[in-house]
Amino acid sequence: MFLINGFTRFGTVDGLGDEEIPWYLAPYVRDFANLAKSFAVSEAQRGTAEVEPALAVLTQRLAQTAAVAHVVARVKGNEGFAAGVSATLAADIDEYCGTPPRPRHVNQAGLAVSLIAASLPASDPAKAALVSQAERLQNLRGQLSAAA
Repeated sequence: MFLINGFTRFGTVDGLGDEEIPWYLAPYVRDFANLAKSFAVSEAQRGTAEVEPALAVLTQRLAQTAAVAHVVARVKGNEGFAAGVSATLAADIDEYCGTPPRPRHVNQAGLAVSLIAASLPASDPAKAALVSQAERLQNLRGQLSAAA
């Protein structure tokens, strides 16, 4: 879960300026010397479970593709680019889930997609593409549970 939070805006507070910082650093934000002396980051990571490398790569790819959607929204005649973003998201998710899709991986991919989408504002161009992928994964999850 720590990895997914690294690519989303969950668990952040306003820092000294425009930046956002993790919630566990909030007590130290006004005092850089105490932040440097603290063990807040290492303590927060100590309690987290190891993340599968494949899930880490999927989460990173989803976040990077969502960033491309921001650029696509500002390009004239972006229909082809928008379709490319959706196709890339689907391909990355399908690669992670496998053929035939493994239920555990479908659940993990659905959670990752949902968390990234939930961290975006409603007007974000990437949100629609991520929501459509989450709906697709929800349908796939239903098909897998019905088949079992």
